[in-house]
Amino acid sequence: MTTILTFFTANVPASVFNQLMHETLQVENSFPFLTILRTPDQQEIDKWGTEAPIENFETGFLGKSEDELRRFYRQWLAETPGSSQGDVNENMMAVLDERSAIDSTMILYWGMKKRHWDDYCEFQPDKPITGNGRLCEDGYIWWKWRVPFKHAFELFLTAEHCDTEVVELFCRPEYQGPDEVIDYETCNKILNLEIPDPLGIVGGVNE
Repeated sequence: MTTILTFFTANVPASVFNQLMHETLQVENSFPFLTILRTPDQQEIDKWGTEAPIENFETGFLGKSEDELRRFYRQWLAETPGSSQGDVNENMMAVLDERSAIDSTMILYWGMKKRHWDDYCEFQPDKPITGNGRLCEDGYIWWKWRVPFKHAFELFLTAEHCDTEVVELFCRPEYQGPDEVIDYETCNKILNLEIPDPLGIVGGVNE
């Protein structure tokens, strides 16, 4: 299993991350799946994920935009020796921001190479990119979801092995709350065939 390089864009209290890990570790077979990068010049990371409890720290990414974080993430992957990267995933990153301490949510970013999207749309060349997906200069289409702490690990597992139909499911407006928090529970029931997909598209996660 991989872990997700994780940035704090606000000085979130350590207790918030500790609560996040407590909630995610209630999920069967879960593990520390977030690897915190505290500052841009950090020399070593927790190669197998950051374990709770952590102590308060001053983030080096205060107020950074998602574009700035993505560029730094790509630079970090390019410049950090593989032996020092641990099991960090190459197409996912996570953010805890000022909202995380208020509503117990975090943001998960997931990227797909543009050529893979083009392959998927081979017979629909004019098909627009789904949801909030955005083509970026690294050649990836990036999507993002704000997810409650209690479902963060499950969304991570789903995203790690998902296909374009699953991405489209998670991007449907009816499964995004007014606060932009994903309705993971409903999406998961559709994926597990507990309830039918109203659009008849998704029948389960492809292996």
